[in-house]
Amino acid sequence: MNYLVIIWQVAFVLIVLSLVWMATLVLLRIVRTQKKAYFSHLRQKITEAMAAILWDETGQAVIEDRSLWKSQMVPEVFLDFVALVRGEERDRLVRRLERNRVDDDMRRLLRHPRKFVRFAALEALAYFPGLPTAKSVDSLIERSLSPELRVAGMRTLVEIKSYPAVPDVMAEITKLNGGSRSLHAVLSKLALHRLRDVLAYLDRPDITDIERAALLRALGSSADYAVMDRLTYALEHGSAMIRAAALEGLARLEHPEAAPSIARCLKDNDWSVRAGAVRALREMSFDGYADDIAALLSDPAWMVQFEAAQALSHMGATGRNLLEVSARAIGNEAASRTASLALAELSAAEVLQ
Repeated sequence: MNYLVIIWQVAFVLIVLSLVWMATLVLLRIVRTQKKAYFSHLRQKITEAMAAILWDETGQAVIEDRSLWKSQMVPEVFLDFVALVRGEERDRLVRRLERNRVDDDMRRLLRHPRKFVRFAALEALAYFPGLPTAKSVDSLIERSLSPELRVAGMRTLVEIKSYPAVPDVMAEITKLNGGSRSLHAVLSKLALHRLRDVLAYLDRPDITDIERAALLRALGSSADYAVMDRLTYALEHGSAMIRAAALEGLARLEHPEAAPSIARCLKDNDWSVRAGAVRALREMSFDGYADDIAALLSDPAWMVQFEAAQALSHMGATGRNLLEVSARAIGNEAASRTASLALAELSAAEVLQ
């Protein structure tokens, strides 16, 4: 009898717990639905407010409800809205939002506890250049523990033409063991607009190979042919990573006299450098070394074979003829297979066109 009582008590407790759990799930669903509806309504209100400001003919429209602009959704809605307008309309929108001090509210959101809100605010502030924005973004970069936020902040500084210091960018590249694509884009912008600072850092005797490689890649975006000597000199460096980075920089620079120096790297001992040399010649549209590139269809490294096939595929009739010859080659299975695959891709592309 005692066992039956215990069983009934346990069953009752389990039933109560299941009911509580189900009620909790229902309540959470209701809360989530209401929250979603609230944010949807708020998004609509913010969008309507921005539209009213943009299309007001007098140019004096003011949104009285200041609490609307303090919402964490303002940067996100602004980015969606500003993507729909261009030119003079976009400039007018930004000016009128500044008149309503919306940019001040966005700058305050850089201290928001939620990371995604700070991200959106950083992206939105790129449309509001000026000293206040630069100071706020600098402050976020200094105190943020998130490398993604720091990189996003540097990208915003570049957009508003308040360029970060080269040592700060290089410190991030070192922390990230080579950096991210966004960070390299920032460094490329510095090479274009602050070339002297980039060269000064490159001349430091204590920089690491990772830093040197990043700087050499960035030099290609400087649009200054005076850096070609530095890049070609780096092709003799003992590190393959440095040589490959210099090749990438030369490809971006697109100096016609760089071709012979790049072509010499087709015979480099390191496969990544050989692949980089082929890629650089392809990107610079140099077909004077087609025979040398065709010889790499049988390279021991498959990546070099792939790059050689891609390069020949972009050389028009000259490249196609070399691919056809290689495809029919007897006793060179690697070159024949690689060339045949490249020709098949070319034929498929022609059919689709």
